[in-house]
Amino acid sequence: MNGSFNERGLSPEEEERMLIEDDLDMLREDLVGELQAINQYQEHIESLGSEEAAATLEHIIEEEKEHVAELVKLIQRLDPVQADKFREVS
Repeated sequence: MNGSFNERGLSPEEEERMLIEDDLDMLREDLVGELQAINQYQEHIESLGSEEAAATLEHIIEEEKEHVAELVKLIQRLDPVQADKFREVS
């Protein structure tokens, strides 16, 4: 630490960590949204009578799964503890 603090009494390092935590909160909410979208599309596919509509939603699900993977990778880059947990279960 260099002894300087912002108006909230946080050091630059603490401020940076707080910003990263805020980003992680938003990214995790986004991840939940993507997973919920996948589940919702799957439910709709099971109810649809149109094969064309079902095929379109299946394509959308694949895109949502790509978004999930991208978000997980980003969360791992920003949160070393989370990255360690993924490595432990792999």
